[in-house]
Amino acid sequence: MATRHRFQVGDNTYTVMLDESGGRVTVAIDDASPQEVDVTVSGIPGVFSILRDGVPTRAYVVREGRNLRVVVDGRSFVLGAAGAGRGRGAAGGAGDPPGKILAPLAGVAVEIRVAVGDRIEARQGVVVIEAMKMQNEVQAPHPGVVTAVHAQHGVRVEKGELLVEYTPDEA
Repeated sequence: MATRHRFQVGDNTYTVMLDESGGRVTVAIDDASPQEVDVTVSGIPGVFSILRDGVPTRAYVVREGRNLRVVVDGRSFVLGAAGAGRGRGAAGGAGDPPGKILAPLAGVAVEIRVAVGDRIEARQGVVVIEAMKMQNEVQAPHPGVVTAVHAQHGVRVEKGELLVEYTPDEA
């Protein structure tokens, strides 16, 4: 099953695609080619053994508040959910203007989960876009009421294309 996650490292936001199928695990970061990985929990909390391209590596992961600190090959990274500081959903797109939900990637709209007049909540899935055989749920960044649905089932959307318009609740 494929999942999509957005993480923030410093000022940079990365999209990580994780696909677990057929006994294989592949990871792709942003638009890079997927890499097959083998991850084993070592038995020690927070320590993982990773085999990537046949090269063994150890990773240490510890929670720091809402973030994760990951240490790999002596390099330390602090991962936070993308947009967490702004209260936006991970798949909603950090640059979406208020009242609009834009496609975070190009693909085919395979599921439309809202209609005009529907009430939506923050982080509610509104559209599912399939790209590279992975289904990506696009979430509403804020609560409100849907005023227009531009995405159509089975129709290709481009990155940044307007999917849904809504009237956001007042703060």
